[in-house]
This record gives sequence, C-alpha cells and structure tokens, in this order.
Amino acid sequence: MRTKSTYMKNVFMILILLLATLNFACKKESSEDIIQNTTIIQDSAISKKSGNSVILSNGKDQRKELQDLINTWAAKNETLVLPSGKFMISDELILPSNISIEGSGNSTEIKLTSGSRQGRNVFKIPTRTSNIRLKNIKINANQAANTGADLVALYVTDNVSNLHFENVNFAGGRDRGSVQIKGLNDYQVKNVTFLNCNFSEAGRSSLELRGTRDVSITNCVFANWGSQNPASPALQLQSQHNYNTRITKNTFNNTLGKQFAIECAAAYVIDAEITDNKLNDPNNLGGNGISGYYKNTLISKNIFSGGNGNHRSGLEIFGQKNTLSFNTIPAGSIAIAPGLKEDGFAIVINDNNIKTKGDNVGGIQMGNGGNNLSDITVKNNIVDTRLSKGNSSGIVVGTYGIPRVVSNITVEGNTIYTNAHCIRMQALPGSKDIYLLRNICQEGYSWLGVITNTFTNVKAVGNVKNLSNKATSYSVNMSPIIEQ
Repeated sequence: MRTKSTYMKNVFMILILLLATLNFACKKESSEDIIQNTTIIQDSAISKKSGNSVILSNGKDQRKELQDLINTWAAKNETLVLPSGKFMISDELILPSNISIEGSGNSTEIKLTSGSRQGRNVFKIPTRTSNIRLKNIKINANQAANTGADLVALYVTDNVSNLHFENVNFAGGRDRGSVQIKGLNDYQVKNVTFLNCNFSEAGRSSLELRGTRDVSITNCVFANWGSQNPASPALQLQSQHNYNTRITKNTFNNTLGKQFAIECAAAYVIDAEITDNKLNDPNNLGGNGISGYYKNTLISKNIFSGGNGNHRSGLEIFGQKNTLSFNTIPAGSIAIAPGLKEDGFAIVINDNNIKTKGDNVGGIQMGNGGNNLSDITVKNNIVDTRLSKGNSSGIVVGTYGIPRVVSNITVEGNTIYTNAHCIRMQALPGSKDIYLLRNICQEGYSWLGVITNTFTNVKAVGNVKNLSNKATSYSVNMSPIIEQ
C-alpha cells in the first residue's frame, strides 16, 4: 500500500511540473507579443503624432537630416510630422512620391540659409513623381537675407500628379514665382490643390502655372507680390496651356504690383472658373485686375476694390466662349479682344457693375489684336464712366485701343451714365449686324455716337434716352440709323 501511494504521489508531482512549465512558456510568449506590439504602436506614434521624437531645429544646416527623414517616411508611406521650429537648409529638399509632411502652422518653418548663390529652391518635386502632401507649414526662400537670384519656395517640374497643399505659407521668392509649376503641353502637371494657403511674399509673382490640368486654388490669400518687379501679377499662367483651372474664393491684397492680380500670357487658360474672389488695391496702383487669353471660361462674382480706373483694375479678356458676369468693378473697366491667332467669338458680358476713372477709359470695350470679333452679347450691365475724361463712352462697339471688324453684336438692357456717348460705334469696314436694344441712357453727351461709316444692318429698338440731347451723333456722312 505504501509503494502504491508513493507511486501516485510521484505521478501527481510530475503532472504539476508539466503544467507549470507549459504555463511559463505561454506567459513568456504573451509577454514577447506585448513588447513587440508596443514597439509598433510607439513607432506609429512617432510618425503620426509626436513629431518631436523625429527632429528638433538647432539653427544649423539641417538639409541632410531632413532629406533622410523625408526619404524614410515616403518609403513607409506615412506622414512625417515636424514640430515647431525654424529648420535651416543650404539647398533644396527633393520630395519623392508618397511623401506627406505636416507641421504646426507658421511656427514650423523650413528656410533657406542666407547667401549669394543663385537658383536655389526650398522644395523641388522632380518629374514623374506623384502623391505629395504638405500641410500646416511655412516654406521660406528667404529673399531678405539673400542676394542670389532665382530663389523659389516650391519648384515643380513636368509630368507630376496628385499634389495637395493645405494651410501652407509660401514666402521669400526672388526673381521667379515663389511657387513655380512648370508642366508642358505634352507632359502636364495634373490634379493640384492649394487650399487655405498664404502666398505672403514674392519678388515677382506669387504663383506661376504652366502646362497644368485640374488645378484648384481655393480660400488662399495673396499679398506682397512684385517687391522687386512691380510689373508682375500675383498669379501668372503662361507659356503652356492650363486646363480646368479653378480659382475661387481667394483674396488678393495688392500693395506693390501694377500688372494685374491674375494674368495669362502667350497661352490659353481653357475650361476654367475664376469666381467669388476679392481683388483689393487700396493704393490704387492698378494691380488687381484679371487679364489674358481664355477659352470657355467663366469669370463671375468677383469683387474688386480700389484700382486705377482702367482695365488693369478690371477685366481684360482675350479669346473665345467666355462669360463675364456679376462682377463688381468700382474703379476699372471691361475690355475684350480676339485670341492669340484666332477670332474672338461667343462672348457674354452680363450683369456687371462697372465704374471707371481716369482719361479715355470706356466702360465696356471690344476690339484690339490682329483678328476680329463676332457673336458678342453685352446685356444688363450698369456702366458709369462719369469720373473719366475724354473719349470715355459707356459701351464701345468695335474699338479697344485699335478698331477691328465686329459682327453679330447685341447690346441690350444696359443702364449707362457717362459724359461722352452712351454707346459708341467705331470699327473697321465689314462690320455688320449690330443690335442696340432697350438700353437706358441716363446721362451722356448723346445716346449713340457713330464714328465710322463701316457698319451695315444696325438695329436700334426701344432705347430709353433720359438725356437733353436725344439725337444720334454722326462723325461722318452716312445714311441715318433707323430707330424703332
């Protein structure tokens, strides 16, 4: 009995030992899993929340350190979070595909060191890259502390796509745009967003776009452009065509420029919208207008303030199939002209409120360029040129600078105040099919002034003449226009 009892006791002890060993092994494995998972969580926190664990500014050249971080986080396809601080760099940082950088606002600043070397950028996005995002950060090319030319905050080459910039302050550009996006017609830069950004300082233009498609610029503020060359617009679209550009709800505060706020030169902006912007020129320099070559573009509900009284503080639009509507222009004019190498046609100018000032400024004018104009509708505008002197008629059919051939022109339902002719007709031979319908001429030397005997088929119907001189004024011998 004793032997059997001893045997059972030994078996029981062995079982207890085995169970204890298994329990220890399980606890050890569980503990290792917890440690491993904690490491993963901490690593994620560094990338997404605690930017302070990644890098701190030290006042020295941190270009290499930042570039290494950018490359690392882009490879992981995670956001590089930078803390507050001023990070100095001696040369450009290259942004690869899939990089996302987020700071703490203006307190996170990446800034070029001072010097005299030219052609430096803060950030460069090279060709064939995509999916880049910058948020809550200041990018400063440091114009004030540099004598070298061509300093750019952000430089984007051709064949790039999917760029998103939100609450970014672009500053310190010299000689070129603070931001330059240089696509080509055949290798466009596509799908770019500027949201709530601040373009705070530029020697020339704040933002330059070439060869782009699907660019959106919304709720941004433009200021202090043209500090080196005042003959620079804030936003320049040039040299290569730009498609489907949306410029909406931005504020342009001009204090230095004399060359429009938005300008498109030597190429077209196509299928665009320029709407609901505020274009301010408190010093009346003439740098708050919109100018250039456009096709199938809506320019509407923009509110201008200040201005020098002519097209540089209003709308000067060349091209085809454009609509200019519901704009408020208190010290400027509207002028339209043909395209780069083509006639201008299918243009609507409606429901704008326009006041001019200065010498020889018409309220709404059409002409100029090397080609002609047709299918133009000028309707329901309020035009007041009483603060202008000289040749400052309310609506001018056929001449803006130089006369052109115009045809199928409808001027209807406009209310006009002027010291000159309410409507002036002056064009090249071959002009025809002019319809003057139900306009209200409140003040003026005459309701209609015909300067050239070059028009056929002119219809004048139902025009109201609240003037002392209700007759048509003719500068040449011609058969009178029959009024109905």
